[in-house]
Amino acid sequence: MPKKVDHTERREAFMAAAYRTIKKRGLSGATFRAVAKEAGFTTGALVHYVDSMDALLAAASEYSARDVRARMEAAENLPDKLEAMRGVLYLALPADEDRRGNWNFFLGFWERSVHNAHVRKITHARYQEWIKRTGRLIRAAKDAGDIAKDVDVKKAARAIVALIDGIAIQTLRTGTPLSPAEQRALVDQWIMTWLKPKRVLGPAKRTRK
Repeated sequence: MPKKVDHTERREAFMAAAYRTIKKRGLSGATFRAVAKEAGFTTGALVHYVDSMDALLAAASEYSARDVRARMEAAENLPDKLEAMRGVLYLALPADEDRRGNWNFFLGFWERSVHNAHVRKITHARYQEWIKRTGRLIRAAKDAGDIAKDVDVKKAARAIVALIDGIAIQTLRTGTPLSPAEQRALVDQWIMTWLKPKRVLGPAKRTRK
């Protein structure tokens, strides 16, 4: 009797394999053969679930979003809203090998979005989710009385997203990378300058993956 295939589990395995492959090899290295091999299946099995490279990238993007989102949601739910915000911002930094891989994935995906409407739609949705999250974090800290009352939440959210984008570009593409400590220090300086917290920030802590 043929072995029954759990299609949800199989698709999940391919999404995870595509995500890992792109993080390790970049978009150019994410061929159907490479992804199938990473997942431990044949190329024929892979094309049963995705019929194009863009569909594969979209699936990998969804997997990556879930992976990052879960960690950020855990940090966001911390009772100290100032530290919750700082923890989420730290998670967005390319401060270790895993998160540098995430950023390389995102940068490649963004480049492809220029030429593909479906990928572009996903990219815009991910960016809007991130901007909303930063705004929500800043609003929570403001409502808790942890930062200045006159902070413009919308402008502050845009500013920190722009700062973290810039940190990622400098670290990954300029040849003069910022160390993890330098990255966290820039985020802390932004918090002190833009948000004027009511208390001094404690020592920066390494964020767990």
